[in-house]
Amino acid sequence: MSELEIIDMHCHLQRDAEHGQEMRDYFLTPHLVKPGAPNLGTLDEFKELMAATGISAMNALMFTWSGRYLRHGLYTLPDDPEERAAGETDLRRRILRRISDNNDWAASIAREHPEVGYFAGVNPVVMGPEAALAEIEGQRAKGTLGVKIVPSDMGVTGSDPRLFPIYEYCIEHDVPVLTETGGHSPNCRPGGFADALAKFPALKLVFAHFGHDKEFGGPLDREVLDLTRAYENVHTDTSLRLHEVGDGSVEPEDMVKHLRALGTDRVMFGTNYVFSDLLPERPAHKPAPADVDPRFTQVWKSVQVLKTLPLTDDERAGIAAGNFKRLTGFRLPAAR
Repeated sequence: MSELEIIDMHCHLQRDAEHGQEMRDYFLTPHLVKPGAPNLGTLDEFKELMAATGISAMNALMFTWSGRYLRHGLYTLPDDPEERAAGETDLRRRILRRISDNNDWAASIAREHPEVGYFAGVNPVVMGPEAALAEIEGQRAKGTLGVKIVPSDMGVTGSDPRLFPIYEYCIEHDVPVLTETGGHSPNCRPGGFADALAKFPALKLVFAHFGHDKEFGGPLDREVLDLTRAYENVHTDTSLRLHEVGDGSVEPEDMVKHLRALGTDRVMFGTNYVFSDLLPERPAHKPAPADVDPRFTQVWKSVQVLKTLPLTDDERAGIAAGNFKRLTGFRLPAAR
């Protein structure tokens, strides 16, 4: 097999060490950070990760925990109705600015570093649909490859009507939308998008982690499988899943069977770094070899599994990079 081009289409890049510390302390909270893990998710850290694991390019999913900012910020407002209303208006304005600043930073990094792409994050529930649409349109002009939404942070399912203007716009302009999945919030269930997909079957929707069920092939994974079979524009990514093979909790043949059931032309490689190597280790965790940088253990495992799964060369190349490039139009500059 020739040198495999690998694009990590699902990673979480932090603007600097201060933002990385906020991610650890405020978003994850200390009890969800692996003891002793130093990871901050900065650009320099990502460059080290890529060099250490053989990843060619990365796609940063910009996520501003705007719903949490709003929910927590409301507790600080005065009780007087007029002052409270004015305070909420100002709070939403500042949160919207934070969202835009984070997206703009990602756009500047993508311009300066051709090996980096990004999906702009929006929260139509906090921003309002019009402001969210304006943000997406502005980010398209700056080079975003897609849109990232987080139902658990928004506090709604994927079929909430407040998201429909986003879907309509993204269909019209051929923009993919990526959503989190998992059992940590009822709003994250893939099945929560079923009504939206019935209404917008042309939507290019990417389910992260192909369901992120606690048990491989469980109900959440099956919901993604059902939706990929029903809608030809539904895609998914491997983030947080391939290292299950590396840890021995899923057999390689079972993983390949599941990937083929999803459609190997609609699966994309992702790792969920920096979260992948910050979250506490699962009971089945196996350490990487001693020469692997301990900051990048889970990513290293995922890359090794990608390279060794019993796939055809075409299937492997598609999952590693080709499917993402086809979905988004992303290209690395030709080597000189």
